Amino acid sequence: MNISSSNKHAPGSNLDAGLAAPSRTRRTSARTRVKNSTYLKRLPDLGGHLLRDVVNDTKSRAFCGPTAVATIAGQPISLVRDAFRLARYGSGWIDRARAPAIAGTSGSDVAAVLRMFGFVGYWEKVKGDPTLAAFLEGRQGKIRTHPCIVEVTGHWVAVSGWQFCDTFSKGIVVEADHAPGRRKRVKRAFVIVDRVATVDVPRKDYSRAAAESAR
Repeated sequence: MNISSSNKHAPGSNLDAGLAAPSRTRRTSARTRVKNSTYLKRLPDLGGHLLRDVVNDTKSRAFCGPTAVATIAGQPISLVRDAFRLARYGSGWIDRARAPAIAGTSGSDVAAVLRMFGFVGYWEKVKGDPTLAAFLEGRQGKIRTHPCIVEVTGHWVAVSGWQFCDTFSKGIVVEADHAPGRRKRVKRAFVIVDRVATVDVPRKDYSRAAAESAR
């Protein structure tokens, strides 16, 4: 169940703004050049973007990095893990006998995988290492209104407005007022401010791999 922000905490009046159809009248600002020299169509502003309960469709527990990405991107853990594998090892990872495990993840991993799912943003250092509770109350600007992946001590969490999700909430979206680990110290946040075209993530055919290993 997705928990909407209360009127008291709501960062904007339109919580579904991130899902609206792109305007056809803004041709001059609708495309941006990226490093591979292609042009990608930009989608609307992400203020008020809703987190989603995480679907773990695997047989193992999901770690904090994939969980934080999954709740923002609205993708299952199996696909998110494959995106982390693509970011780390390239498309050739699907030819390995075993899929590489995804446990600890870096900030560059997280940003790269979000980009594959069409979410781009920037890192913002949080001064003073405040507790998570103090950070949530003291946010200003886009770090308050837009979805963020926040680094606390040795852990990634996802926040959007007054929604919160991480592994300690078991992948369930909760009100940030009731977020677990509110005494942990915040280091930095990846603030997501835009949408771009997604990347096709190669998937491994596990049934075929199992058949080959059984020969």
